[in-house]
Amino acid sequence: MTKHILALALTAFASPLWADTIPLTAPVTAATLYANGATITRVAPFTAPAGSHDLLITNLPEDIDPTTVRLTIDGARLGAVTIRFAKVPPAVETDSGPLETAKAEVERIEAELRNISDQKVDVLMQAEAANARLGYLTRLQSPQDATAPEALTATLAIIGQETLKARQEATTAERTARKFTKELEDLSEDLANAKLTVAALTPPDVEKHMLAAVISSDQPIDGTVTLVHRTDYNAYWQPVYDVRLTTGDAPTLTIDRNVFVYQDTGEDWTDVALTLSTSRPNTQASPTGLAPWRRRIEKPQPVQPKSQGRLAISENLADAPMAEPVATYQEEVSAFVGFDDGINATYIYPTPVSVNSGTEALRLALDTVELQPEVYAFANPMRDETAFLMAEATNTIGELILNGTADVYLNGTFVTQSELPLIAAGDKTELAFGAIPGLRLKDTVTKKLTGDTGVLTSRNEQTETRTLSAENLTDQSWDLRMIGRVPYSEQQDLVISHQSKPAPTDNEFKDQRGILMWRHDLTAGETFDVELSHKIQWPLDLILR
Repeated sequence: MTKHILALALTAFASPLWADTIPLTAPVTAATLYANGATITRVAPFTAPAGSHDLLITNLPEDIDPTTVRLTIDGARLGAVTIRFAKVPPAVETDSGPLETAKAEVERIEAELRNISDQKVDVLMQAEAANARLGYLTRLQSPQDATAPEALTATLAIIGQETLKARQEATTAERTARKFTKELEDLSEDLANAKLTVAALTPPDVEKHMLAAVISSDQPIDGTVTLVHRTDYNAYWQPVYDVRLTTGDAPTLTIDRNVFVYQDTGEDWTDVALTLSTSRPNTQASPTGLAPWRRRIEKPQPVQPKSQGRLAISENLADAPMAEPVATYQEEVSAFVGFDDGINATYIYPTPVSVNSGTEALRLALDTVELQPEVYAFANPMRDETAFLMAEATNTIGELILNGTADVYLNGTFVTQSELPLIAAGDKTELAFGAIPGLRLKDTVTKKLTGDTGVLTSRNEQTETRTLSAENLTDQSWDLRMIGRVPYSEQQDLVISHQSKPAPTDNEFKDQRGILMWRHDLTAGETFDVELSHKIQWPLDLILR
């Protein structure tokens, strides 16, 4: 309904639609892709005599949103614009170069098939004629008056010669026919493959919409029409990475940045100028407000017995305090890169690209960035049996690195596929490059007691001591970062104390309470031990959770 109202509004002052019309096909010439959606640009040149004309663009997709359409005319004045959704004249379709070649190949194979089939028919007719003569000769009898041996011998010789000749002709024709049969089978297979190629290159046959624009000029027109519109969901791009760590005296971390481009707009894109934007039009674009927060005090009310049924639900909802609105945020995580709006990055691909609709994902290489890594071994003896190789690096390229799927390589060897997090300019990130089998971890509980304590006031008490170990069985030294855990309390009656030997390097690893981290230069053959103990005390009438 909205589309029809808009069409009526746009055409309220338009001239008759079919008066002096100029039909045009406006192919996609440029596209800016987002994480979801795209801005599509179409350009078509045209010529017209002086006066008023109707430009008709008949190849628009059926899901075009008229509210996103923007039309500009170079070389003439623009009047009313109409978007038509029904009774659209057929668009003038022109085959692409590859499609023309594929269709020509189909025609060539079909012509060759007809030629070979005709030759086979001719040969089979020769075989049929030879077999007919052979049948006649088989039924032929000697003359009644051929009593002389010489005459009978001559007759038999003629019959034998003609029989041999007929058999030879039939056999030769049948052999030739078999060769033609094999050629026909091969050509039929080639024809099927050629038709598949044509089908793959043929644009999808979908319903089209039309745009009509009234233009006028006092002079002959040699102009250009530019149509810009958006699609919100059926085109997108996503990053994909190859992350490569090279260790040694001067380690390096390189990130090959690639993208996948996909579109299902109902038409193939050919030689399109492609721009990739980190803008996210379909996500939250304005800040969330805060509702006033009123607090009050009142006398405690006696607990009322819960009523049953639908009335109880209504009463409970009516008495419940209004919850404060909570804002939720979903973090999302060589082309020329720019920042036209100062916030979002745009990548302009240097060469035109072609993407078929709904049938392929196009992978493109953007660039390669190099970061300076800090390589270390990360150990969690309370959960893992081996340490893991890690690289910490700062994003120094001056732009956002989007989150995406990454193939991870260590010294040229594929390790795993993981997710690269979103890394803002100047932020640090940690990337994992697989286990280090030669760094063995162990978690051993050496003491654990639970009971009560005290003389005048008894309390429950639990103590535990454990040893965390990292043994280096490799032939190199490692920058070791080991983590361990102790309990913590937020209740006054729950008293917790802990000790560790040696003292931790970080008492709240990554701002996590109770998570400790030790940093140690672990040489080849060395074992690093941490003794970690804690004591928990709480009242007798309570239980520990």
